[in-house]
Amino acid sequence: MSPTQTFAQVSPTRIRRNENNPRRLFDDERMDLLRTSIQESSIQVPLTVYSDPQRPDHFVLMDGERRWRCALELGFSVVPVDVIDAPEPLQNLLHISNIQAAGDDWPLISVALWLRQMINLSGANSEANIVEMSGLPRNVVRRARRLLSLPQYELDLIQSEAHLARQAQVHRDDLYLEIESAEALMRAELPEVADRFTRDEIIRRLAQKREVGSLRSATELREIGRLIKSVRTGIVSPEDAVSGVIRMLEDPYLAPASLFREVASARLQEQSIGQQAVALARALGSLDEGGSVPEGVRSALEDLRKQLARVLG
Repeated sequence: MSPTQTFAQVSPTRIRRNENNPRRLFDDERMDLLRTSIQESSIQVPLTVYSDPQRPDHFVLMDGERRWRCALELGFSVVPVDVIDAPEPLQNLLHISNIQAAGDDWPLISVALWLRQMINLSGANSEANIVEMSGLPRNVVRRARRLLSLPQYELDLIQSEAHLARQAQVHRDDLYLEIESAEALMRAELPEVADRFTRDEIIRRLAQKREVGSLRSATELREIGRLIKSVRTGIVSPEDAVSGVIRMLEDPYLAPASLFREVASARLQEQSIGQQAVALARALGSLDEGGSVPEGVRSALEDLRKQLARVLG
């Protein structure tokens, strides 16, 4: 044990949570399992604390908030702690993240809130600096920063449900990452939509579709990208795409998949039929004139001739 660390037994009521710890979100099911384990076997790993500068004989958590919460709920009179020297605010924040990231998967919203505190304390602004300082993978930092770009109202909704099982969450981080992508694409490719709605309005209207049940999954928002791609390839006119997207944003019950089928599906089918007809014509052209045709192919071509006569009149 280092000279700056001592072991003690203290009442959990003399410990308070660390305000520099952005993690306020704990999965209910995992907390129940931990509570049962502690009830049966007590706390095996001491909490890490430091002396509370605001109250004598009290402590601030550095590590072990879930164990501390369980101890309070179970009415423990004392808990084992390792008392360390009080760190500087940035040290505090980085130390918390290193401890918890090593042994526990944070929800992305917790990572995002922690990054926001770290950036505010350190002044780091480039992605490379944030990755180096946090020790997080670059893709995690990017996704977390995309979440942080959302309106605070939406962040509060994500936080309010992060303790629930994933299938019970409506406002999930993966939903908002898809919303953020769809919103950026619409504003970049359909300027008329950007002129009509603010960024916050588009985000709220897309989230509302999930709230009312018209959006069955987060990935359905990718249908907006398919629609815009159809504009780029000339299948759908820009005017039809803009009017359709505006209707979708104004009607919470109009899902992106329904809009895509309405605006682009028939034209995509027409394009597909045309491509297949060209390919079939080329294949038939390669057959020898008057040569033998297998019975199965002949039968299929006879059916095709009937369909062509029906369609072409």
